[in-house]
Amino acid sequence: MQHDVLSLDELGADELKEVEANGVKLLLARDGDRVFATGANCTHKGAPLKNGTRIGNRVICPWHHAMFDLESGFHCEPPGQGCLARFETRIENGRVLVEVPEDTDGHRPEVEVSERRTGGSKVFAIVGTGAAALACAQELVRRGFDGRIVMIGKEDAPPYDRTDLSKAYLQGKKGKDDLPLATREALAELGIERVHGTVTAIDAAEKRLKIEGSGAPSELRYDACFAAPGSGSSMLPLDNTDMPNVMTLRSLKDGEALRQASEDEKEIVIIGSGFIGMEAAAALVQRDKTVTVVTPEEAPFAKKWGEKVAGQIADQHREKGVTLKTGAKVEAIEATDGMAIAVRLEGGERVEAGLFVLAVGAKPNLEIFGDLAKDGGVSVDGTLKAAEGLWAGGDVASFPLPGRGYATRIEHWRVAEQHGRHAAGAMLGEAEPFAGIPFFWSAQYGPIHYVGHAKDFDDIHIEGDLGEGSYTAYYVKDGKVVAGLGRGKADKTAELHALMRSQPTPSVASLKDVGWDPSALIGR
Repeated sequence: MQHDVLSLDELGADELKEVEANGVKLLLARDGDRVFATGANCTHKGAPLKNGTRIGNRVICPWHHAMFDLESGFHCEPPGQGCLARFETRIENGRVLVEVPEDTDGHRPEVEVSERRTGGSKVFAIVGTGAAALACAQELVRRGFDGRIVMIGKEDAPPYDRTDLSKAYLQGKKGKDDLPLATREALAELGIERVHGTVTAIDAAEKRLKIEGSGAPSELRYDACFAAPGSGSSMLPLDNTDMPNVMTLRSLKDGEALRQASEDEKEIVIIGSGFIGMEAAAALVQRDKTVTVVTPEEAPFAKKWGEKVAGQIADQHREKGVTLKTGAKVEAIEATDGMAIAVRLEGGERVEAGLFVLAVGAKPNLEIFGDLAKDGGVSVDGTLKAAEGLWAGGDVASFPLPGRGYATRIEHWRVAEQHGRHAAGAMLGEAEPFAGIPFFWSAQYGPIHYVGHAKDFDDIHIEGDLGEGSYTAYYVKDGKVVAGLGRGKADKTAELHALMRSQPTPSVASLKDVGWDPSALIGR
């Protein structure tokens, strides 16, 4: 059924406008005399795309920077599962008419079952069952791969949103059923074989995986393989880390155990002040827990983001009730009757609690790569290739960063998904180098958005009000902006992300000339 939604003159040339027809929210975008209509909300967390950043006929989600094609609704870049529904439009007597079928919610599947081709003899293996693995498998289907797709991992769960474990899930705003990215049934319908087992070694020379697990094959020979085994939790070299009330938070199993344990405990100590530690602190203190963070750092994130930004984040944690013991090193975990009771710090101070969370970093799962793993990672080329027939991504991959002149590992969920998609194309013979712009978010009483990558920096330019938590911090190296961090209404990271797609390191001079408004440089 056609719906008259507005006058063409009401829709600006670069505007994104939300309207409603037949009970469905639509996003309208104009391209000359054409009008595109898609679903209005991001397929990740439901953000209103009318507030997104437009780049030509694409839009970047304002919350977590998923990207969609405005003409087709295609999901161009993660995060999220699913594309936007596309609706037929026409212009009649200066009015915009949109065809909106019954029973649509504005979204459509990431990949249709009908797109799955079969009959091929090749075997493509995927090591890991997380978001990167799912992205790779879905992209292989979308691109028409007709052989076997075999996904191997030890977790007894379908691919799930790991980022929510230390955020909405731990806070109690989401349940276990809200976390899966795709059901087991959906994977099976796409012809993606799921093997429950642990890959113990990758023999790249023989193109063979060694596997352990009840009911799993002992080995699998492949024609191409994408390995994204992720990370485990780093541990402290101390006694009593194996006490039942000393926990980590990396997997769904960890999350379930920590959430259950925190129901019955009031006083909680978090050891470490990285993203998982500080997100867990925010989630738990908002559940009226007494939370103490112990860290050797002088301020959480100071080395990564500078003292001023770190100070703003730390001050907010303190205002919310978190006790921060900075510059403090844990000397021992004290236990009695089989339970931890306190941490003892260098200098003798004791902090008692009923529950302890070890959040001292991630340990990439590198053992399976053998000699390919060096200097804390697996070196890959621009296509993410580690060896003939083998590509690696996510936490383990040290990859060339566009526009930087160096390689790095980035332990963030969205980058892993980007790697999965790119590796699928490379496995099918594409030679284009990976050119994705890194982006991640953290939830600490509100979003923290970070785009780009700063291995180090010479200066930080801050626009906005740091004290009010509404600002963008631009990280500068050799006269170039290499990264940006945004919070609140003055957050410009989506616009900077859009600019970085064509200029990975825009110049400070060019941004100064436009009053530090990246949107003014998009398309130049």
